This record gives sequence, structure tokens and C-alpha cells, in this order.
Amino acid sequence: MKQYSHIIRYTLVFVLFLNSQFFILNSLRAQGFEWVRTYTGSDISSGDATNKIIGSCVDSAGNLYILGQFSPYAQLCGERLLPSDVIEPSSPRWQGIVIAKLSPAGELLWHKSIYNGKRGCYAHALRMVGDSCIMTMVRFYLPFDNGYSGGNNVSMKLYYLDTLLTGNDDYLMPSDSVIITEDFTAFITFDLDGNEVERHLVGVGYTDTIGNALTHRFRMGGGTAYSDKLSVDALSHESFNIDNEGNIYVLRNTQDEVSGASYHYWRVADGTIGSMKIVVDGTHFLTYPIPYPTAVWNQQILKFSPHFDSLIGAVYMFDSTLSYPMSMWPELNSFSIDAQNNLYICMMGSQVPAHLRIINSNSLHLGDSLSGSSWIIKYNSDLYGTDLIQFSADRSNGTDDSPLLGVSDCYVDETTNSIFVSGTVFWSLFTVAPIILYNDDTIDLPNNSGYWMRLDKDDHSILSLERVLPGEDGKVTVFPKLTTSNNRVFSEVGFLWSMIIDDSTMYANHYSDYDKAFSIWDYHGNGLYFNKHGLSSMLNNIRAPIIIDSIVYLTGTLWEDATFGDTTIYHQGYSQAFIAKYVDPEFARPYMHPSDREEQAIEWPQTLAFTLDDSPVTLTATATSGLPVSYSCSDSTVAYLEGDQLHLLREGTATVTAMQPGDYYHMPAEPVTKTLQVGHVGIEASENHAPLLYPNPATNAVRIIPNGERVTAVRLVSALGQPLPAPLSAGRIDLSALPSGIYYLTIITETTSYQHKIVKQ
Repeated sequence: MKQYSHIIRYTLVFVLFLNSQFFILNSLRAQGFEWVRTYTGSDISSGDATNKIIGSCVDSAGNLYILGQFSPYAQLCGERLLPSDVIEPSSPRWQGIVIAKLSPAGELLWHKSIYNGKRGCYAHALRMVGDSCIMTMVRFYLPFDNGYSGGNNVSMKLYYLDTLLTGNDDYLMPSDSVIITEDFTAFITFDLDGNEVERHLVGVGYTDTIGNALTHRFRMGGGTAYSDKLSVDALSHESFNIDNEGNIYVLRNTQDEVSGASYHYWRVADGTIGSMKIVVDGTHFLTYPIPYPTAVWNQQILKFSPHFDSLIGAVYMFDSTLSYPMSMWPELNSFSIDAQNNLYICMMGSQVPAHLRIINSNSLHLGDSLSGSSWIIKYNSDLYGTDLIQFSADRSNGTDDSPLLGVSDCYVDETTNSIFVSGTVFWSLFTVAPIILYNDDTIDLPNNSGYWMRLDKDDHSILSLERVLPGEDGKVTVFPKLTTSNNRVFSEVGFLWSMIIDDSTMYANHYSDYDKAFSIWDYHGNGLYFNKHGLSSMLNNIRAPIIIDSIVYLTGTLWEDATFGDTTIYHQGYSQAFIAKYVDPEFARPYMHPSDREEQAIEWPQTLAFTLDDSPVTLTATATSGLPVSYSCSDSTVAYLEGDQLHLLREGTATVTAMQPGDYYHMPAEPVTKTLQVGHVGIEASENHAPLLYPNPATNAVRIIPNGERVTAVRLVSALGQPLPAPLSAGRIDLSALPSGIYYLTIITETTSYQHKIVKQ
């Protein structure tokens, strides 16, 4: 078990509940899940009708924006996502798209839906544009008959952002536009109140080497090419992102050929295609001359100007001479852009051929004699590949099995100049574990384990590596997505049966599907918080947490009842999307591991030698950190403290200690102790002048009898040094309200002071 004494020492307490198969490293402050929202629709176990959240983002006020897919009859926060008259009762199997805004309190502020009556709609990505707009990338089918689709789409309905479109309605696209098919990618921008600000419908077509458009009918294997109509497919099968200049990057799987499938996409490699034409809004073209044949599963990066007015750049990612089955496509896992407009494209492929060359780069290539299973390619804003981060498996043991050496996510943390990578290691047929390589280094990643690592952004050296291992009977641990904030790593980890996380075992509620655990580490890999939801989930629907100040938003899909803190969500329908808000005030400031906290010292040159006439004394110790210093006194009958004020009671000696216990950023200072000396005041008075007390012991009161000097003040303290009221009237002090015991009375005259011990009966 890792040593948590440093965390316990600084107000965190580790609580372990083995019987309930739940453990949490919790703190003494207010924290936890505040609310959970879900949506689900009809109970459909087949077809394109899954309820899931594809993307989310947050504005500076903490409002959450989601992009998701939903099945018919779905409700979010009690509101229907579709009017009932839009749904086709005979075939409610198609999924729609929802864009929604929720307040930090969990209120549904607005939602917009897109739904086709006879075809599915697909959500791809959601991005925040500054702090004033959101942009979505979605795909749907337009509801008009352009004469080249066999009339199948004439009766199609499209419910578009609260508007029902049918027939040849040209609300979204001119009815006489130069398109062939109805399948389009839409980039829709909304302001934060849900108003549509801008929309662009984008498709892709091809021309042959002499400029003739290759039409849909020709492409399907029959008929004649129509030069007046351009074949258009959806642009998207992947994702998009926006740089800080507003340029839009789209990562596209070209799918130039599908061998043996019923739909035969154009094969670029046969030389019949001369250029790609991107159709924007059915009114203008952006042309990209194809400089070389491309592989059948190649990926392409397109860079557009902010309003899709121009195509700034385009590049195929991989070597053009390969021709592999569709099952070997490299799969996109994440796509991010840093503050310098560098692109980080995180991909994986279980059977990627060795020595696969990255085209537009300085001789970058995947693997050599090894199997390159996962990689991150860094491109600059000119779409030139500058760096490659690669994970490989040495298959020298002779087996042909390819491990799933997954990189699920790549996250750039600008504040620490770091790259965070997460993923999963899995192989099934190896009798001997393959050697796992990161670039040129060997790393220990056992089978069925999840991991995250922090890399230096410049030289890619490993700064920290944390493994999440399967338990003794565990099967596989999946580490999907992560995000970072203020020296903390946030993720949801999926596992089968059991897993070992931060050296402690967490058990699943069942043995049939995955459970998830909301997990937080510091940047060194020290566990701070783990909480199992108690649910099974489609792990590919786990998104990265969204962080804003002290708020964490979690999204995903439930497939059974789930527990979020004290809230239980009861499963409804086949798939149920959820949004959960977790709050911890500590998240708003950087986490400081004790070993990272700054040292401090106390400086105190003051000499503590006084007379009673000096009271009160201001103590002047300071801490090099600038934090306030506190004090204690060993004998409260000699002096007592009020903050940094030392009140002297009688002559004598004591010790005074200055302390600074540290804070979030500083270690405790070494205490400094000084000797306090309190002496006589003024002119020494003879004992003949000392005032007298009568009676002593006393019952209700004592009387002060002056002996030649006028009494100017009195002070009364308990035996423990606690100051007490001493009402003096006509030379008499009332003790009736005090319990029996010993008290000390200091009588101050014009020239000196005297202390008397009083016994109250």
C-alpha cells in the first residue's frame, strides 16, 4: 500500500471499505456529486438509436454544452427532445442529434434537435469558439429529391433546430444546387443562448483527370458521368478542431475504396481521379488537386479558413503505395491543438504495416522491424509533420498476433509544458509477453493494464508513468480519456471483475460487463480520489472529464443502475446517456504534493525581557513565506496572548514559541522558542506600602486596603492564566460569580505593581 501519511498529515483521510467493494481517498472539506442528469428513449436494442454524448465543453461561467445522439422519445430534464408528430411510429429506430446547454445547477437552459424520419443523424465533435460561441460537426441527410437518388428521399422529413423540413424545401440548401446525394456534413455555430450564428454544409466530390465530375450514378457502377452534377459524400468520418486564429482543421478518413463491399468508392490509385472538389453550401467549390494516388484507408487533413471561404491546405497522412483491407484503417482517438497552433493527432491500428511513412514530414515513419500499434503525430500549422511519438511491440517471439497497444488520448497541458497520454495494453495470443517500446525506450506495461504517462512537450522524455493493473481475477483495464487541471489528472477508468489502482484492489459489482471508477491523481501519480460508479458501460462512450474551477463534469452511457455519491440513477431503456457534476473547492487551486511545497523559516530577533509597565508587548516574529505567525506561552500566570499581543501579569519567567504551520504551498516552519523574563517596574516600593487584601481566603468579595499608594488598576486571572472580570467598586472586588479555587490578583499602583494569591472558598 502506498504511504499516504503525507496526505493524512495535510487534512486528507484515507477510508477503505472492502466489504462494500468501494474505496475513496476523501477529504474533510465539502465535496462530491451535486447532481446527475440523464436521457434515454425507446428501448431499442438494434439500429442507429443509441443514447450517448459525443462531446462537451464549458464556458467561463461554468455552463455545460453537450453534443449527443438520442433515440426517439428521449427526454432530457423532463423535456422531450423531439415533438411526437416528427417521429415515424412504424420505424422509431433512427437516432437524432441533440445540442443542449445546462446551467451549473443542472437546469436545462435550451436544447436543439436534428432528426431524420428514415435515416440516422450522426454527431462528431463539439468545440468552444472563444467564450462566445460553440461549433458542432454533425452529419445528416437533406430532405429533397435531386433526381439522382432514385426518389427514395422524397418523403424524408428533417427536423432541423425546431423546424420541420420536407420535400424540396431549400431552407438549408438551394434546390438547384450542383449536388448529387443528400448526405452532408454540417458545421453549425451557435451563440451561448442557442441561436444559430452560422452554418455550412460541406461535401466531397471528385473529378477525373480531364475535369469531368464523377457522379453518384456512375460511381455506383452504372450509367454515364454527368458533368453538370458533382458527386457529393459527407466530409466527416472523424473530427475537427479550431486554432486560435479561427482556422478549421478537419481530419477525414478518405475511404477511397472498399474492396468487396456493396458500395464501391472511387479508387484513387487507378489514376482516374484528378482532383477532389469540396462543395460548400451547394454554391461554391474548393478544389484540391490530388498529387499522388492514396492508400485505400488513408487519412487526410484539411485546413479551411474561418468561414469555409477557402481551402488553405490539405495533406494525406500516410504512404500512398499501400493497399490494405478496410479493417486495417488507422483509427483516430483524439485530435487537439496547442497554443502555438500545432496539431496533435492520436491514432492506433492493430495491424499497421512496418515502416509506414508519414508523407509530409522529415522522413518520419511508423515502426521498422516492429509493429507500430499506436502513435501521436505532431503537425505544425502548415500541415508538416514535425514529431512522432510511437508505441510499438516487439514480436520477435515468433507469433503473428498483434497486440492492442492503445493510445486512447493525448492531452497537452500548457501550464507545465507537458503532454499527457493514456491508453490500454492487451494481447490475447502471446505466450511470451512482447517488449513494449516507447520511441527508443523499453517500458513495463503488463498485459490487460491501463496507463497514463506525462511527457515533456519538447523532448518527449517520460516525466511520470502510472499503471492501472488488473486484479488477480481481473480481465482488462481500459483507460479511455483524461484531462488535467491544476496539477491533477482526471479520468474514468473501466475494468472487468477487479483492478489494482494505486496499489489497492477495487472489485466490480458483477462479472458480465465493465465497471467504471472516477479517478484523480496528482502529476507524480499519487492517488487522490477514486470512486466506483457501480455500473456497466460502453467504454467507447466514455468522454474526457470537463474541468472549470472547482467543477468536474462527467459524461457517458449507462447500461444498468449507477451510483454517483449519494445519488442512485435507475437504468431506463437500452442505453441511457448521463451528465454528472462533481464539485471540490480544492480543484480551483493547484494541488501541491508535500514534497513540492516550499520550505520556510521563522525570523525573530526580538529579546523578550520586559517589566510589567511594558504590557502589552507586540511580538515581531515573521515567516520567510510571508504567512502569519502564531504564538504560545508556557505559563499563563506570567503572561497571556491575544494574537501577537503579549499581556504581562506578574514578574517571573516563561517560554514563548513562534509557529507557522504551513499551507497548501509551504511546508511547516521549524518553531522558534524564546525565554520571557518579566521584572519589577518603577521604583522599588517597600513592603510597608504594599496594599492589603481582606479577607483571604474569601467567600464573596475581597477588599483592597491601600497602604500609602493610590491603586490605579487591578487584573484578575485564573490558575490557568485565563483573564477574568474584576469589578472594583469602593475598593471592593466582587468574587461571587466565580467558582471556588485559586486566583491571582495583580494590583497596580502609581509606582509599582503587586501580585496576590487569592483563595475563593
